Amino acid sequence: MQNRRILISLIIASALGLLALFIASFVIKDENAAKPTLAVVSAEKIAMGTPISASQLKLIALPKGESFPPGASQHIEDLIGRVGKVDIDNGQIILESILFSPTSSSGLAFAIAPGKRAMTMNVNEVSDVAGFISPGSYVDILFSSKDESGRFNSRIVLQHALVLAVAQDRMAADDTKGHLATSVTLEVSPKQAEMLDAARMSGVLSLVLRNQTDVSGSANEAMQTETKSSTENGVEVIRGTTVRIESGLGH
Repeated sequence: MQNRRILISLIIASALGLLALFIASFVIKDENAAKPTLAVVSAEKIAMGTPISASQLKLIALPKGESFPPGASQHIEDLIGRVGKVDIDNGQIILESILFSPTSSSGLAFAIAPGKRAMTMNVNEVSDVAGFISPGSYVDILFSSKDESGRFNSRIVLQHALVLAVAQDRMAADDTKGHLATSVTLEVSPKQAEMLDAARMSGVLSLVLRNQTDVSGSANEAMQTETKSSTENGVEVIRGTTVRIESGLGH
């Protein structure tokens, strides 16, 4: 008799447990059905070519029954810094198809700071610091040449230059292994571009990777003390208010 009561109690407990699971599954399903589908839209009109900021974006709930648009995003942070191929209207769902790829050079022109230029340098395994230079790094430019006596010498001609792209890649690699490239694109001023172009025709340019937080000897500061540009007679060197022509950069 005692065993029978225990068996009946177990059967009742099991039945109640299954009933609770059945009811819970319906509650969870109803909650998921009631939860709105979110999508990222523009909070204001965004001009073509403008890097998108967080303040220009917001999340909205899609109307019930409307399917999630292909290429849309549910996370604002995924779209910060992206650049639009077209003007984006206020309230428009931002699709991947209207944005430049984050890993391509298509939107490079829009990433250049006002008053600056993008200049590409050929590099090798040594001058690319064994591949550890990546987009967003800051580098110094080292110029090496042979003087009139045949002696080799090197000196830094530009400091704290921003790397915009490595080869065609504008995004830093996720891993810590170096990736060798054949070219590096730097952000420089017009005067700096002239000086670097003259320098690479007179000798060899190499990159020196610097600490990301070290802003000493910035590119602007360096150019205030000395600038160079190519002329038909050599290289024009400007130090303060003094201008003279050098036949090479090795002096």
